Amino acid sequence: MYGTLQVYIFEDNFAFRKQIHEIIKLLSSSYNYFSIEVIEMEESDFSISALDSLVINDNDIFLVDIDLNTYYSGIDLAKAIRHKNAECFILFLTNLENKALEVINQGIYAKSYMIKNTSLDFDTFEGVFRSIEEDILKRMQNPNHYISLKKFGELLFLNYEDILYFTSMSGIRNTLVVRTTLSEHIVQGSINKLKKEIEVPYFSTELKSYLINLNRIKLLNRSASLILFDNDSELEVGFAIIDKLNKTLKNRISGGK
Repeated sequence: MYGTLQVYIFEDNFAFRKQIHEIIKLLSSSYNYFSIEVIEMEESDFSISALDSLVINDNDIFLVDIDLNTYYSGIDLAKAIRHKNAECFILFLTNLENKALEVINQGIYAKSYMIKNTSLDFDTFEGVFRSIEEDILKRMQNPNHYISLKKFGELLFLNYEDILYFTSMSGIRNTLVVRTTLSEHIVQGSINKLKKEIEVPYFSTELKSYLINLNRIKLLNRSASLILFDNDSELEVGFAIIDKLNKTLKNRISGGK
């Protein structure tokens, strides 16, 4: 397995939502490369503010009913999703075949438009999800976006943008902990080797025991010696590391080195 795909369902019709959930659960049992986690969004989450607090990863999948009977339409929510992440997959659900024309010029770039009366069957979903799986596997072949790590004899592929930090595992040689927005993994390797391998510009390289994704830092709290990331997870470090990161971030803003 290369990881978990998160599938979010924005559908206000209870029966359709459950039907979609069951179909995707059946699909997940036949996936070779990924596991699937289905998240049914509550109507209270059908808002721009709720999406603002959601961490959206490149390989996340959103099934959005265009015709939501809520304050925000499915198009409104899909535009907000796309604004937060240009790479995630958006699948529209609708009762009307001509709704696709309404969306095309909105800059949402949906992966598929699925008609509820005709498309809510296993074969249609399987075709769409297989296409998404192929797209993700192609992405993973790009070394500028993904890193492959050895994990107990298996290969783990992670998107650089989803990684919060790497750190050396205390007391164990050539072993790292890598924390992502969704999970934590123990892998083979060393910080020094990773510094030579990772060429993406938004990872700090000046720290001895850490590689930290600067783009994911939300707040540096010197008094508490904490790094707060944009998914609200925390990392406790020393004052010296906080000061070095502060300097690095200020240099980035000013265009310095």
